[in-house]
Amino acid sequence: MIRVARGATGFWGQGDDPLRQVDVVAFKTACHALARSIRATVGPVTPAGVTPSFHTVLITAPGIRSTVLCHEVLPVVAFVASPPRAGAPLTDFTSPPAWADTFELCGFRLLDVDELSMPLAAADTSELAEAELEQVRYWRPGTVGELMFNWWD
Repeated sequence: MIRVARGATGFWGQGDDPLRQVDVVAFKTACHALARSIRATVGPVTPAGVTPSFHTVLITAPGIRSTVLCHEVLPVVAFVASPPRAGAPLTDFTSPPAWADTFELCGFRLLDVDELSMPLAAADTSELAEAELEQVRYWRPGTVGELMFNWWD
């Protein structure tokens, strides 16, 4: 069973301490270190905001076109087959490519497609704050990936 960490939704309750944000500079640095190792190009980072709950970057090289997501709160990275469309649920998660280990060396955990596609009902959500559980009840994500990488406002 996968335990979903507090902050996975990106929400916190009134009166709760704000959640610590992932260092975007560290994410960009990891992207550029990775790009140097595979001779790739890093596109501009689309930052998280009110929505979405994640940063996005496109990494390209000959034979490689990979969209990378970095959670706004948790130091985790995921990959999707196509760039996100504003407001659309992310359902095309892919396993991290073999060259993605640079993210782990930079302190990010790689999320596998099996983890992201796990039905939320099968995951342990006991660490989520009440404000997060309220959002889950409202938005009704079907999978761990839909919960973590969302456009909720």
